[in-house]
Amino acid sequence: MGPVIEKKWSILWITTAVTALIFLDNTVMPVALPTIEQGLAFSQIGLIWVVNSYLLTLTMLMVIGGRICDLLGVRKTYFWGLFIFAMGSCLGGISLSQGMLIAGRVLQGVGGALLVPTTGALILQTFPAGKRAKAIGINTGISSLFLILGPVVGGLFTQYLNWRGIFWINIPVVAFAFVMAQKKLLKTSKKQETFHVLGAIPLALSILGIVVALMQGSSWGWTSPWTLGFLVMCPIFFLLFLWSSSHTQHPIMEFSLFKYPFFTHANVCMFLTQLIVMATVLWAIYFQEELGFTAAQAGGLIFTATLPVLIVAPIAGILGDRYGSVWPMGAGFLLLLFSLLWFAFFPTENAIIRLLPALLPFGCGIPLIMSPAVAGAMTHIPAEKLGASSALTSTIRQLSSTLGIALMSALYYGVAEAHRPAVAFSTLSFLGAFIAVIGFVYACAFMKNRLYTQVN
Repeated sequence: MGPVIEKKWSILWITTAVTALIFLDNTVMPVALPTIEQGLAFSQIGLIWVVNSYLLTLTMLMVIGGRICDLLGVRKTYFWGLFIFAMGSCLGGISLSQGMLIAGRVLQGVGGALLVPTTGALILQTFPAGKRAKAIGINTGISSLFLILGPVVGGLFTQYLNWRGIFWINIPVVAFAFVMAQKKLLKTSKKQETFHVLGAIPLALSILGIVVALMQGSSWGWTSPWTLGFLVMCPIFFLLFLWSSSHTQHPIMEFSLFKYPFFTHANVCMFLTQLIVMATVLWAIYFQEELGFTAAQAGGLIFTATLPVLIVAPIAGILGDRYGSVWPMGAGFLLLLFSLLWFAFFPTENAIIRLLPALLPFGCGIPLIMSPAVAGAMTHIPAEKLGASSALTSTIRQLSSTLGIALMSALYYGVAEAHRPAVAFSTLSFLGAFIAVIGFVYACAFMKNRLYTQVN
């Protein structure tokens, strides 16, 4: 039994290292953006594309990556994901222009889209039913820690070393994962199914259409043919995706999951919350360019806003088990509302002590919503659909991330150009507060039924 147990835990550490790396790359870049802007002469929208090109690629290809994993096998998909992610990191590290850096981030997103579903599949295949929850908990807990540490790592590298180190730090981790996977991963069987091309391509193009329109609308003009063309492209391709998915035996997305009410309601709340979270990308820029904080200080401030997640997340899970999901989620949206209103009314405060009343409630509110929502979304799902539900939930959260940063950046830079950055920051905060109100009302109105308030 010893070698078998050792192999299981080795695979867990391999998957955890890679997942942590992907999570880190979600949050490590924003703090470095002002420095990159100066070094590579970025446009404002180009600067936001450094973050959103990664998120957009992950969103477009996440479900496709899961299907590729099924069709090619876990081992082969895993190695391709590592290779592409490493190539993207190298290209980012040597970038001499805006185009090179964004291309590197796109390649990282392609690699991540292959790795995320593969690491989940490895854990499910390696650990028996009675041990999976523990393994997934370890993987998620450690990875979330790196998600939280991203702003600090980005700030320290940018201020004291070089922002390019943000990319080069990935290479040793990828090399470790590659060597260990060569020793530990066995060849896996492939599913004898066809890849639903007519579903995958329209889905990706519909997401691309809305995000590009939002991101580029301010520079192209909101009534320009390019902006309107991408906006029209979104519903057309999405309807094509829905139609094609209903006419195939193996669709890339399991729509039947939405017949479970709590799954649907929980994902709506997570979608709204993730929209709000993406405001932190603009925080990183505003704290440095307008409030005068250094990159390390800005990273520390955003870290302060995310650190409570480690403490509050397990408490939120316990509260959700005992009292149902409505109360912690409602409290979470109220805390986000307070935080964002503080920023809206006091946008020019540059003393750390005066920012804490906004930062700490923000960090407490997020896990109060996310922990019960994630747990509850899986509660009423049949065991054979848990993998599909997890993949769909991840895709929805990624979609919210890429839409959120596109919407927030369009609003922020549009208002800043017409008025000034402080007004833009207030407007951004009011938008976040409005979304928090919607989330609070939705959680209370649609999840008050006793069946949905109990997650266990």
